[in-house]
Amino acid sequence: MDEKQDLLDQLQQLTAELRGQFFQQLAPALPGLTAMHSRLLLMLAAKPGSTAQQLTELLRRDKAQITRLLNDLQQAALLQRQADPVDGRRQLVVLSQQGEQLAAQLKAKKRQIAGKMLVGLTAGQQQQLTQLLAQMYQNLANS
Repeated sequence: MDEKQDLLDQLQQLTAELRGQFFQQLAPALPGLTAMHSRLLLMLAAKPGSTAQQLTELLRRDKAQITRLLNDLQQAALLQRQADPVDGRRQLVVLSQQGEQLAAQLKAKKRQIAGKMLVGLTAGQQQQLTQLLAQMYQNLANS
C-alpha cells in the first residue's frame, strides 16, 4: 500500500512541477491567459475545426468552462468560430494565424520541457515509460 501511495505522490509531484515549469516559461507568451488556455490552444492546433462539445470531451472539462475559455481566446484574437458547412447549427473552432503562431511556440516549449525531464533516460526507457503511463491511464479510464 505504501508503494502505491508513494507512486501517486510522485506522480502528483511530477505533474505539479511540469505545470509550474510549463506555465513559468509560457507566462510571457500568454499575458492574461492560464495553463488551461494553453491546453486548449494546443488541442485546437492538433484538431482544427473541433466543436466546443468535442473539446469538452477531449479535455474532460464541463461545457461552461470550455465556452469561457473559447470566448477568452476569441477575444484575444487567437481563434475564430465558423459555421459548420454540414450542420449550420454547430460552430467549428479554428485558430487564427496569431493563434497558430502561439500554439507553435507552446509546442516548442513543451518539447523543451519534455527533453529536460527525460535527460538520462534511454530511448527504450522512454518508450517503456510511455507505454506504462498509457496503460495506467487506460486502467483508470476504463474503471
